[in-house]
Amino acid sequence: MSQIYQKSEVAERNGKNGQPVWMIYKGNVYDVTNFIKDHPGGPELILEVAGKDATKAFNNAGHSPDAVQQLKQYKIGEVAIDAQPKPQTANGKSAEPGQTKQPLPQPQQAEKSGGFLCCC
Repeated sequence: MSQIYQKSEVAERNGKNGQPVWMIYKGNVYDVTNFIKDHPGGPELILEVAGKDATKAFNNAGHSPDAVQQLKQYKIGEVAIDAQPKPQTANGKSAEPGQTKQPLPQPQQAEKSGGFLCCC
């Protein structure tokens, strides 16, 4: 079974202040600390995505099938899947932890006008 990492754990390994360099590619976590000095495009390109999901940047760079194959040797685990989505607030935005849902406004009863029920 593969090691599971939280996104926050990966984010801490961003190559700054002596930290290792980890990145995410297609849901997998890679420790590329020892590779950055050998990266053909230079270490700066990897450091831009260090600690983040690098899938889009990696794909947009036009890596060869050999590069994709080489990446596999640096895999150390997978990113944890969020088990529970954040609850939605009344305005449709995700609630932050500790934030409570606002009650939805209650529909008002239609008023009678001239003996029949009016909807406006």
